[in-house]
Amino acid sequence: MADILKKLRGGDRRSIGQADQVVEEVLANTTLFEPVFQGMTHEDPVVRMRASDVIEKVTRVRPELLAGFCSRVIDLLKTGQQQEVCWHLAQIAPRLACQPQERSRLLDLLKGLLSHKSKIVQVSAMEALTALAEETPALTGEVIRLVEAQMASGAPSVTARGRKLLQRLRE
Repeated sequence: MADILKKLRGGDRRSIGQADQVVEEVLANTTLFEPVFQGMTHEDPVVRMRASDVIEKVTRVRPELLAGFCSRVIDLLKTGQQQEVCWHLAQIAPRLACQPQERSRLLDLLKGLLSHKSKIVQVSAMEALTALAEETPALTGEVIRLVEAQMASGAPSVTARGRKLLQRLRE
């Protein structure tokens, strides 16, 4: 295990542990990005969750670190079961620079997350699809329909976020 990942161990999935410290370390030394990214496939679910949190937070500030990672994120989304990893991957998705075929696959996987059992994952997927529609206006109509369909589920968190996302899409 890479030394940086050792800082993400311990406790349970209700805590971020030292994730914010690792974010600062990765931002200061971007060679740590790769081992932390690999942590999203670690055998320990706590490490997977915290590694995905770190990658999401780092790429908010430095999205260019995701260059060349589109296919790897797609692979993680295809095989991902852990809800914390899925919602962070959805948050990361709009930051990816993908080839057209990869972008299509990414969109399909995000649409698939709309039926995830976790409402947080569903909301994260709606947000990602909205961000992608804002970049690619041809997607707007389809994403509006998807968000409206999600809102019909009646879950308060999904409905509330859906209203905000629809407002963004319709502006």
